[in-house]
Amino acid sequence: MSEENRGMLAAAVAYTIFGLSYLFSKMALDVAEPMILLCARFSVTLIALNLLVAARVLKLNLRGKRLGAPILLGILQPVLYFVLENYGLKYTTTSFTGMVSSVSPVFTAVLGAVLLRERPNAKQWLYIAVTIAGVLLVSMGAGGGQNTFLGCLCLLAAYFSGAFYVILVRRLSKDYSPFELTYVMFTVGFVFFAALAVIQYRGGTLAALGAALSRPRFVAATLYLGILASVGAYLLSNYSLSRLPVARSTIFTSLSTVVSVLSGVVVMHDRFSWVSFVAFALILSGVWGVNHFAAREAA
Repeated sequence: MSEENRGMLAAAVAYTIFGLSYLFSKMALDVAEPMILLCARFSVTLIALNLLVAARVLKLNLRGKRLGAPILLGILQPVLYFVLENYGLKYTTTSFTGMVSSVSPVFTAVLGAVLLRERPNAKQWLYIAVTIAGVLLVSMGAGGGQNTFLGCLCLLAAYFSGAFYVILVRRLSKDYSPFELTYVMFTVGFVFFAALAVIQYRGGTLAALGAALSRPRFVAATLYLGILASVGAYLLSNYSLSRLPVARSTIFTSLSTVVSVLSGVVVMHDRFSWVSFVAFALILSGVWGVNHFAAREAA
């Protein structure tokens, strides 16, 4: 398998995992406040990352490397991204969150064209537009529950922050391995969210964590989010960004829309209609078109 195909496979798996993360986040947020969830999630993630290093499964070598840019990466994502996304999730439905997440390929494609000069060709822009049409249909055909303006605003800000994260990963991938970037990102996230939880709960952090961890539903959601959605999916995503232009890698974000909406329908009983089938067809054809016509141009 070529590096290009491995990058595409990594992106597809990563965004499938991300798609399910909305459901697990929603489950956990029914039990605990966003800051407690984030503190628990990043504690699990940092433990998992250090176990990988200790077991020599993955190599970490940051000696002599400047950490300013990777720390900035960690501030963009997970710090800003997760704060905004978790509060957005709290005030919207799982399906709506998945729908809004699919605007991120447009943000990243535009920023990639401006900052990295990785300009999609005319046919790729057409298929990006097809993907957005699918996203708009999802907003009509799936939903249920209460979606507030504040929740929508938080989600849009989160995905704009995520777009800058993608651009920075693309720039840093020449000097840092995907694991090194992931390790620094989540170390920054752990320090920030643990400190913020202590400040918010004024010494009652451990009690709040203990109460949340006494609920099996919260534990299961935290393990999924901390290990699969953080360690696994971000390693795969960072690997994909090191191998593919941003427009091709992040168009797979749209797959998370399909996964998140279906999970919301099956588990959370969000509304589903025939419009969603049409929307999913548009989204999947958009993913195919962006990658297909890039491959033809490269050939």
